[in-house]
Amino acid sequence: MAATALRTSDLDAVQAAAARHGRVRDTAGDDERLTTASIWAPVNGWTVVIWPNWFTDLNIVSPKLSADLGTLASAIDVYDGDFWTHQLWRDGVELDRFNSSPEYFAQDRQELRRLREEWAGRPNVVAEAFGVDAGVVARYLIPPYTGFFGRLRGRRKPFPDDASTLDDVWVFVDFWRRLGITSFDGTPPARAVRLPTLRFD
Repeated sequence: MAATALRTSDLDAVQAAAARHGRVRDTAGDDERLTTASIWAPVNGWTVVIWPNWFTDLNIVSPKLSADLGTLASAIDVYDGDFWTHQLWRDGVELDRFNSSPEYFAQDRQELRRLREEWAGRPNVVAEAFGVDAGVVARYLIPPYTGFFGRLRGRRKPFPDDASTLDDVWVFVDFWRRLGITSFDGTPPARAVRLPTLRFD
């Protein structure tokens, strides 16, 4: 699953920008699940776009939307249910990135060290951008759940009223809720956008 939350209440502008910048691969065919983005009505000043299944250009389209609309963009990517990532942009400039399992694609210890540093997440940066407490953000952006104690930590919820534990990729819903992003939580989308096809000839 790939999603972008944009700090704007202009639903028409988000729809137009999604159509302008979003692309799907030519292998998607006519399957709406692979070609259509869903856009939720704004809540708390945030508009959420859920991209088509198997959407692979989240880190390309999200900064473009952020720059185009001149706003903050928070993007979540859930990879095969194994881990989740969060990236944050303001006006197209990346502010932060986090990966709940940076070791997933690491080939050796040196690469693992690099990925852990690059995707560690900076709670203070995220907190400042959203106007929330850094201690709240830090409970979600934590190191991978390796080793015995890491696995134990992964089985707990960041806060008692959260729906998911840290080792569940859906904990991002709780994370977003703490940041004020709730518009797609249990409500149907307000708009659907068929994305243009990117062809490889």
